[in-house]
Amino acid sequence: MTDSTPAPAPLPAAAAAPADAPPVDPQTARPWRTALLAGMASYLDAGTIVAVSASLTVWKGQFALDAWQLGLLSAALTVCIGIGAIVGGRIGDRVGRKRVYAFDLLLYAFGLLWIVFAFAPAMLFVGVIIVGLAIGADVPTSITVVGETAPGTHRGRLVTFTQLLWGLGPLVVILVVLAASGFGDWMPRIVFGHLLVLALITWALRRRIGEPAAWKNARSTGAIREGVGVLFRGRLLSSTLFIMAFYALLTIGTNFYGSFGLYALETVGGLPGPTALLVSLIGVPVILITVLAIMRAMDGAARRPIFVVGAVVQVAAWILPLVLPVGAGTLVAAFVTYGIGTTMAGEAHYKVWSQELFPTELRSTALGLSFGVARIVSAISLVFVPTLLASGLAGVSVLMIVVTLGSGVLGIVFMPRTRGESIDAIDARLRLPSGS
Repeated sequence: MTDSTPAPAPLPAAAAAPADAPPVDPQTARPWRTALLAGMASYLDAGTIVAVSASLTVWKGQFALDAWQLGLLSAALTVCIGIGAIVGGRIGDRVGRKRVYAFDLLLYAFGLLWIVFAFAPAMLFVGVIIVGLAIGADVPTSITVVGETAPGTHRGRLVTFTQLLWGLGPLVVILVVLAASGFGDWMPRIVFGHLLVLALITWALRRRIGEPAAWKNARSTGAIREGVGVLFRGRLLSSTLFIMAFYALLTIGTNFYGSFGLYALETVGGLPGPTALLVSLIGVPVILITVLAIMRAMDGAARRPIFVVGAVVQVAAWILPLVLPVGAGTLVAAFVTYGIGTTMAGEAHYKVWSQELFPTELRSTALGLSFGVARIVSAISLVFVPTLLASGLAGVSVLMIVVTLGSGVLGIVFMPRTRGESIDAIDARLRLPSGS
């Protein structure tokens, strides 16, 4: 399963086809371009969450929001992303991936306009709800496009590449926040304005991405008529339960890291807001370097050892606050270590597995369902985090150890052993008989 082709070089799928061969889809011939444009969903997803989090303090003063309203605003975003993923993933299988990503970023941009021009709290809520639904719908279909158009021997690195964009989103948003912090109440408008511009550029460039051939083939055979219930029957049941449980546990941990990392540095670490924001950037380059380090290996035999090492590291990260003195230094050490561990044993694997465990007619549905359920479960769990933090780091550390240990054990035991298969081979192995 080794591959000597450098990641950025033209892939075999881009080579000229014989005269009697079927035409090559443009996105298959240029998989890195497709991965970049489709993967912008990960950038916008992570960037939106951080943008809302960074804007809460300004909105609190600008719109006289109380703590309950702030919590509801943050929860609404997370829940709507979950709902959007469930609905969008299913639509992507029923009517096509292209039909989803042809309009969802326009809906996302429309929601951002409500936030950018908000002059009342109600406009913020409307904007956050629309944005959440739209970006939630975009994630499962866009990741599925990457998985279905990548050559089998390069799927791991191309899907993992979207994690690089997932890490860049928060980094760029935080840098924009820092640059715009001197503009007072205009800061959130500038931050969300940057997301608006990127969304429209991405939408325009994506218009050249066609429907994956795998979905066209599934439609021609009538396979796309299969209902969601098939995921919970027969040989797909174990895969569905595994991917849902794994990602739910993983997301509880990563959402705490993303949603309450700054809050923990301020309340438990005792750092002022601007300092906490700067300190929070320490782990981002480390995470991005980790993604780059594992990309090629995700297509080879090293994929499993990478996961095992990452699973151990992410659990160890949350043992640190239990054995070291409580403070900002301990928190930073835990965050950076956890960032490395969860990058090696987290969402990149989940995205790759979701392409390998389900046939084309249900791939986007399964990814959207697991993604959406995980976000909703995480939103519920985050309600209890401020209370746990109020008593120190011990309670949160125990919670994080439990969820990271759970996701790690599930991944080690149930991760698929297949890799390098083409989409056609995956479908041949998994496609259900008519009427199943």
